[in-house]
Parts: sequence; structure tokens; C-alpha cells
Amino acid sequence: MGTLLAATLPVGESDVHARHVATIFETAGVCEDVMSRHRPDAGVSRLNARAGDPEGIVSAELARVLALARRLSIATDGAFDPTITPVFEAWRRASARGRMPSARRLRATLGLVGCRRITIAGSRVSLERAGMAIDLGGLGKGLALDRIAARLRRERCGSAMLNFGESSLLAIGRPPGGRWTVVLRHPARGVVGEFPLEGRACSTSATFGQTLKAGSRRVGHVLDPRTGRPVRVMAQVTVLARSAAVAEAASTALLVLGRSSVATLAARLNLDACWVDRSGVFTTPRFPLRQLD
Repeated sequence: MGTLLAATLPVGESDVHARHVATIFETAGVCEDVMSRHRPDAGVSRLNARAGDPEGIVSAELARVLALARRLSIATDGAFDPTITPVFEAWRRASARGRMPSARRLRATLGLVGCRRITIAGSRVSLERAGMAIDLGGLGKGLALDRIAARLRRERCGSAMLNFGESSLLAIGRPPGGRWTVVLRHPARGVVGEFPLEGRACSTSATFGQTLKAGSRRVGHVLDPRTGRPVRVMAQVTVLARSAAVAEAASTALLVLGRSSVATLAARLNLDACWVDRSGVFTTPRFPLRQLD
């Protein structure tokens, strides 16, 4: 999925570790077979190639993934939407020419966006219109971590820290004599603080960092699927949830929805969040942040 996967396991029996490591990367490979846009034989790539064909493709696993994506899109009022790919491509192409996409181009590409345009019938999935495309980059790492964790728990793995691309983490149990601890970087300076992670997942998204060039200025790479426009707020959001997929989708959605929506979405999806912007640090009441001096 275009990034690195790392696993930390406590010291133990080498044959048990070898089995767990094999499970981790084998499961990640299976997820790559379904969700990668970088491989033409992956399920998502095959579906995109047949956009507009009502027959679509048959893939039970991709159908399950897209059903979850659609539920999360609805739960976030469209702020998370994996069908935003045509809009992002319009911005990328315009940015390569040093300009913004025209209003006409944005209107046309927005007509290709919307999870309700994904049809799921059993194991068959299709995209309603030619030109539509799915990108699971805002969900795939979390889905893979959830799948890996489920298999590790079936193997009675009592402790592990999984790190997918540094932005998505999942902890199983505790390491001997301690807790898994995450240090949260501040997007502008130093660190925000630290928090324990146990039996939960963590995802961090930010509008800082990557940018697109639009004329003489640069704009953020996070786009609002409802308008096709870049999110203007400069912020970082960290989400804790039982599911890594939910955490990943929610962290992106909150950047689109804004700080005023943190409490509402946290209650709706049963998650905790930490919002960081130039005005300071805001957390939901149960987010276990310990700020460092």
C-alpha cells in the first residue's frame, strides 16, 4: 500500500515469534492484493478499470471493504469518501501546471464522487459511472491492521505493537512490565505529549506537510469530498478507536469537518480524539494525553 509496516513483539520463544511475524506480513500481503492502487491486478485496480460497467467485478473481500467504507462515509456526513480520487487527480494535474483546476472541471469530477454510487450485490461490486475510481489510502492501512490483529489474537498473541506508515498504530495487550506508549509529535514544534495504547488503534492525519501548488500559492493535500476544495484549516488530528479502520477514516474526516465536530463524531463512532492547531491542543474528555514539560 505504498508504505512500510513494522511490528514490535516482546522477547519470547523464537518459533512463536516467527509464526506471528509470518502471520503479520502474510495478512498484509492479502490486503495488498485487494486494496492496492499500485498493482494493476489488485481488486481495487480491476474495479476502477471497469468503472461504468454494471457487471463490475466479483470479489467478496472487496465487497466487505467497500461496505464498511460506505458506512463510514455516511457516518461522517461525506467527509470521508474513497471515491474522491477523480477530484484529487484533477488537482494533481492542475498543480503540475502550477494552477488550480477550473470550476467547470471541479463540477465535472464532483459528479463522479459519492459512496452511494458504489453498488454492492453479494460479492459483486461496481461503480456507477465511467471515470469513477476508488482509492483506499485513507482506510486501507487501518483495515489491514484490523485483519492482522484478529489473526494474531486467534494465535493467542498476548502483546504486539503494529505500525503501518507511522500514521496508523494498533496495540495488542501490554509489553512485559509496562505499557505501549505513543509519543505524539507537534506538527510545528517538539511534541504534544504521550499516551498509552492498549487494545486500541490510533490514527493521525494532518493538513501540515504535503501540499499542492496552485498558481503562486500552495494549498493542503486534504480535500473536502463534498466541495472538491482543499481544507483550509492547518491542524493535526489523532483518533483512538477499537478499530484501526474507523480511526483512520475518522482522523481524515475530522480535518474536513473541523474542530467543532470533534465531540459529535467522537460520540457517534465511540472514539477519542486529540486536535492540535495553532491555537493549542483540544482533546475529548477520555483521551489519555499526558503533556510533557
